[in-house]
Amino acid sequence: MLMAGVDVGFGFTKASSGETSVLFKSIVGEAQPRNLGDRFFDGMGLEGVHITLNDRSYFVGELAESESRVRQFTLDQAQMVAHQFKVLSLAALSRVAASRVPVNVVTGLPVGYYVEFKDRLAESLKGEHSLVLHEDGQANEVALSVNRVKVIPQPYGSLVDHLFRDDGTLMRQDVARQKIGIVDIGFKTTDFTVCRGLQHSERGSRTTDTGMAKAFQFIAEALHEMSGINVEIYRLFGAVQQGSIKIRGAEYDISKVKDEVFSRLAAAVVNEMERVWVDDWDLDLVLLAGGGGEALYEYLKPMVRGQLDLLQTREDPRMANVYGYLKYGKYYYDAPPEKGAG
Repeated sequence: MLMAGVDVGFGFTKASSGETSVLFKSIVGEAQPRNLGDRFFDGMGLEGVHITLNDRSYFVGELAESESRVRQFTLDQAQMVAHQFKVLSLAALSRVAASRVPVNVVTGLPVGYYVEFKDRLAESLKGEHSLVLHEDGQANEVALSVNRVKVIPQPYGSLVDHLFRDDGTLMRQDVARQKIGIVDIGFKTTDFTVCRGLQHSERGSRTTDTGMAKAFQFIAEALHEMSGINVEIYRLFGAVQQGSIKIRGAEYDISKVKDEVFSRLAAAVVNEMERVWVDDWDLDLVLLAGGGGEALYEYLKPMVRGQLDLLQTREDPRMANVYGYLKYGKYYYDAPPEKGAG
């Protein structure tokens, strides 16, 4: 049985089967005719996915950002589940799962939305899905057969990636026995989770809206003041990483603005951490996860009391959750029937 992890975040969608992985921006757009869509130079094609699903054709990811006239990008969980999750997930799965081969999937939700949306997510993916994958000028029919779906709280993806081997067996038993706090900073949300001996603590788990999008919004507003142009926040990923952006030929330095807003965002995360974990003063370790975790680590480190470690299991920290989902799938679905049922 094939296994796949799928992580649909507000910023990026990721999927992996262990053999093949994919990452693209969580943007869905209407497909447009591309009469000059041929690749005239090697390596110069647009990133993203073009699929047809239920007689509708979609550009997904960077392809939607660059080519679609109508684009869907949301920071609302209900909108994501209702309108984009299925398209984003199936687009990602079409790139990592073989056609007509049954696949078990593990995916995740922020802890604050887990109870409300986990069943809807599972039902939207289960079953047979026929779609067309448009790639390199070819239209290939893909029949995705999703056998079972397990939804877990998102922060556990990074934790499992840190503690477990690729085959789903526990690797760091000493750490697993400790009381661990996990701070998973995503694009829209930050998840706080506590577990002791791999047992979930409801009291110490919460989702807040203090994600990287707040910093990106401040940077976008500063750019508007400097240039007069409204830059969509999902187009700022590269600029924030580089510290500058070109707008109509002029280069704008955003490094100082970035430093200021990242410092403020880090302070807000620490304030929320201390409030959420006011009774959990006996944490052995705080693990920082997510793409936002890496971006804010240097700002957070001097503000956090106690041991704060950055989860550095992957070269690209955005992929840690999805590889953790994959490892959890090996643990969960390969377990005896009474443990793996569901």
